Amino acid sequence: MAWFGTRTYVGASWTVMAAADGSMTWTEITATNPFPNTIALMLSFRDTNGADAGFSATRSLPGLAQTKFLARNLTVPNSTMGWFTLLSFPTPIVPSALVYWFEAARNHTEVSNVPFEQLDADGFPIGDAAAQPRPTETETPQLDWHRPLPTHLLSADISDEQARAVLEFFRAAQSAPGSLDAAEPFTYAVGLLLDEEAADFRRGVGEIPKR
Repeated sequence: MAWFGTRTYVGASWTVMAAADGSMTWTEITATNPFPNTIALMLSFRDTNGADAGFSATRSLPGLAQTKFLARNLTVPNSTMGWFTLLSFPTPIVPSALVYWFEAARNHTEVSNVPFEQLDADGFPIGDAAAQPRPTETETPQLDWHRPLPTHLLSADISDEQARAVLEFFRAAQSAPGSLDAAEPFTYAVGLLLDEEAADFRRGVGEIPKR
């Protein structure tokens, strides 16, 4: 996945939880497009075992705009955590993420930042998040690192109509990135609240005042 766009960001320690007393956690990711052109975003959540956590989204984001993705699960009891990957095309963006913990007994919400790792084009951590030096050329297997097309990140034999729409969306973005500016806005989300829906959810649990 590290070839999609020019940067891949992996966030760790996301969590969703709901308890019988009304306490809960949820994770919210903010993606801001600082560029004048429309970009394509893809977000995928995985649990600690690497399995699909049931939270994902694909959307176009206009220039100089911002979007929020909120993952929560209100089934009682539940507790899930893991990592997520945010990819952008054709230009990179720097995301941010917060985990909210709402304690029902005190009607109190605490917030913590989610750490990120940035990967290079070969999938190695870079910057402060790098746990160890990158292998030397003699230590690295001699592989062909030709970058695959972004659409290779999605299965070509998917049968779901909406999944096919996602695939066609990225094919269009890949063939002519500037075409996103003229295209109809595109959003596909599974298990996530976006933008105003996310704000409404927070208001409902007392994180921000009701209007």
